[in-house]
Amino acid sequence: MGCHHDTPHPFAFPSARPHYAADRGARAEHLKLEVSLDFERRSISGVATTTFAAARALTHVVFDAEALEIERVLVDGRKAQFDADDRRVTVHLPRALARGQKATVALTYRGTPRRGLYFLGPDEKVKRPEQAWTQGQDEDSRCWFPCLDAPAQKCTTELIATVPRRFSVLSNGALVEDEVHGALRTVHHRLDQPHSPYLVTLVVGRFERHVAKAGATEVHTLFPPGRKADALRCASRTPKMLAFLEGLTGVKYPWGPRYSQVFVTEFIFGGMENTTATTLTDTVLHDARAHADSTAEPLIVHELAHQWFGDLVTCRDWPHGWLNEGFATYCEALWMEEADGLDEADWYRGVLLDAYLSETESYVRPIVERTFDEPIEIFDSHLYEKGALVLHELRQTLGDAEFRAVVHAWLEQHRHQSVETVDLARTVEAVTGRNLDRFFDERVHRSGHAALTVELSFDASAKKLKVQARQTAPTFSVTFPLELHLGNGEVLHHVLELDGPEHLSFVDAPREPRFVCVDPRRHVLGTLKVEQPTAWWRRLLVARVPVRARADAAKALGKDGSALSITALAHVLSDEKAFWGVRGACAKALGQARTPSAKAALLTALSCKHPKARRAVVAALGEYRGDAEVAKALTALCRDGDASVHVEGEAARALGKVRAPRALETLRPMLERPAYADAIQVGALEGLAALQRPEAWPLAVEMSRYGHPVNARRAGLQTAAKLAEVAEKKAQTVDLLADALSDPQFRVVMEALHAAPVLGDERLIPFLESRSYLDGRARRSARDAVRTLREKAGAPKELAALRTEVDALKGEVRALKEKWDLSRPVAKPKGAK
Repeated sequence: MGCHHDTPHPFAFPSARPHYAADRGARAEHLKLEVSLDFERRSISGVATTTFAAARALTHVVFDAEALEIERVLVDGRKAQFDADDRRVTVHLPRALARGQKATVALTYRGTPRRGLYFLGPDEKVKRPEQAWTQGQDEDSRCWFPCLDAPAQKCTTELIATVPRRFSVLSNGALVEDEVHGALRTVHHRLDQPHSPYLVTLVVGRFERHVAKAGATEVHTLFPPGRKADALRCASRTPKMLAFLEGLTGVKYPWGPRYSQVFVTEFIFGGMENTTATTLTDTVLHDARAHADSTAEPLIVHELAHQWFGDLVTCRDWPHGWLNEGFATYCEALWMEEADGLDEADWYRGVLLDAYLSETESYVRPIVERTFDEPIEIFDSHLYEKGALVLHELRQTLGDAEFRAVVHAWLEQHRHQSVETVDLARTVEAVTGRNLDRFFDERVHRSGHAALTVELSFDASAKKLKVQARQTAPTFSVTFPLELHLGNGEVLHHVLELDGPEHLSFVDAPREPRFVCVDPRRHVLGTLKVEQPTAWWRRLLVARVPVRARADAAKALGKDGSALSITALAHVLSDEKAFWGVRGACAKALGQARTPSAKAALLTALSCKHPKARRAVVAALGEYRGDAEVAKALTALCRDGDASVHVEGEAARALGKVRAPRALETLRPMLERPAYADAIQVGALEGLAALQRPEAWPLAVEMSRYGHPVNARRAGLQTAAKLAEVAEKKAQTVDLLADALSDPQFRVVMEALHAAPVLGDERLIPFLESRSYLDGRARRSARDAVRTLREKAGAPKELAALRTEVDALKGEVRALKEKWDLSRPVAKPKGAK
């Protein structure tokens, strides 16, 4: 489908092909893993035993096993023939199975996984702890044990792990046994409810533990030694979250008496919802100073919500992954609404919308998208944030009571099953009697979103409000409220339905409104531009109305820039009782106004109490390039510091943007100030990038070196790329980024890929194309970077078209190779007796 967005590229590369769920000739029923970890060799060995039932007559079964050496295969205790390559193991059954018959296949294997299972340990520059942890989503469980690796292959599991005795072990389900024998420890976990193979987990390391209760459920939080206070700052409300999710869904925590979450080092995602045993990145652990304006709660509740949405009820295949991720992401906003109020929740939904809209500047796609090279590519803001916002629109369409009834029925009817989007539509219809096929077609199966413009004017003689609503193609069916505020608490409510490119309506009103709120809480998924008299905007800004409507008023008044509008913005900014996000929007508007009175209001607001509002003030001052008074205030803030690490980092960033005369001397020592998330060092580096001084380039290069904190290293790479031209160091920066593509820290590799288009030097292309990336996100980013660099280099259209054809041919060759690998005969099967 077409879209109103002029995006530079389609989502899928020419090599992409449609993906569909695989046949399930064998249906897994139980998986038993008996594994030993060798930390010195960073290897695994063991036996993966799968009991399955035949869905049809079978003579062989194909297991996923990537880069694992299969030593022996037993079928029901008898040695069996098998064929193996780097991706799959085909087991030839000693006797054919009829439909419904069962068999147990035990594969003895070993390997040194490059994905799926990760070993960590210290070196001479980075004092990381000894740990091993797994990450199965989307298709990486096959990299550390042979399995039927598909979301729909739900089965019960048990894991028996033997590790050095100094470590503790966490896996799915109940702890059956923990036995020490000599220098080793063997730990047995078992989960007697079916779940998907990507959710199987193993975490090994030294951890401390905190145990709390949520009704009948124990909540175990595991964290690095000595960081209990930091862990509790992040996760202390987990029991309340669990109780909230039980109330929201009407379904008790479905996995028995325990929920665990463990903070690990250098995790490659923010978190992973492994059944009963979530893995979380330890980068969210923060100290008391950072706590005022830092939180891990969206991550904590997201992964916890997956225990219902994703683990209990699971997408059948990855194109429908929004049924996992959309629900979990929406639960972030729902928890915020419960715990912190409507203002915080509404504002957070705005953050989700901004993330999705930002991604649409690169591409748009349907939420349910089958055409890709690797499943990880669709784990983007369309899947997460847009998926969450679709569910919010569904809630508004149904009403709270019916929405909760649908959620409850969804979980109960599909418990321990795999689902597709059509199942959710049918659940809605069964519970409410409403056919929402159009809703799902427009918002899930079609790309884009509503782009609305609403013009408001009042006809005093007719006593009518004229409402002219328009939307650009493609059009969506949208319904949203209008609130006419007449003064003295009198409000007229009107509902506008738009089912086409435009709609003109007239609303009766006894007198001119003081202002009008259009979709006050911003329920509609899309963009909304409202045009109304400036005086109305000024009254709206100071009124007690939803926060996102007030933020839009601030934006409109900043564009107006009149003395009256600046005064209104300054008034709200100075109000310590006003919501911090609205104050931040006022600060941003004053920064864009760049008038003396706007600057004065911002300088006064540097003393405001809320750290998030104060940060917005500092960022707005960064718009006053060349202003000596602003430079003086920011220099003092950088020198003296702030209670908030984020405000301090923002001050460094703003000082560089202002280009104060002695900014380099001020920013240099800030590179040595450690803080949560490396916020001050990152701010200083970004300030140096904005400063555009050649002397800053070597500082950025040094901060990018292995041994510095990861976020500082990432900012160092970006800053070096941004300064390369002014420093006349493009060739050296090419070498810097090329080396970073092979860095041992994954997030640094990703940053190098993102910095490549910033540098804009096509000499990077051979390095980008020749590296072997372990992670699909890196492979996608590398291809994006190469495409952008070629476009910047101005490649002739004919050459670009030829490269497109070559990419498409590569995809066809890969598809043919996969078919060949699955069907070709092997002359000498391994394991034959």
